[in-house]
Amino acid sequence: MLMLLFQLGTSRYAIPVVEVVEVTPYVELETIPLAPVCVCGLFNYRGQHVPVIDLCRLINDTPCRNSFTSRIILVNYPLADGSRRVLGLLAERVTETVDIDPEHFTSTGLNMEGTPCPGQAARCETGLVQHITTTELLPEAIQSQLFPAEAG
Repeated sequence: MLMLLFQLGTSRYAIPVVEVVEVTPYVELETIPLAPVCVCGLFNYRGQHVPVIDLCRLINDTPCRNSFTSRIILVNYPLADGSRRVLGLLAERVTETVDIDPEHFTSTGLNMEGTPCPGQAARCETGLVQHITTTELLPEAIQSQLFPAEAG
């Protein structure tokens, strides 16, 4: 399975490329008043207002660095009503893809409820990579704030 690699702090993560719409540069975002701290803003993507989540803040409770390789990963985020919306994921060192056999992802032995990582990791040439899936990305409270009409 082709995976997009990125970094959050010092840890490497991967998301299946089939879940990715596009990778864009880190652009200036419009702030959303009173949004949760991990929601870093909105931007216009082809006429659609897209909320952007700071994955570093969501997972590590520290903001992503604004560096040359920080990018916004656009994904088709699945909603409770079965529809999908484009969601931006701000991450660091979004620089490469790698083909990882799905069978190489094995349980970490950890069950961290409420996190976007389903507890699976694989070893590849870049080291340990944790698997992220969009279906478990956002806590219900944040999803209902970002997509209130579609929340179930």
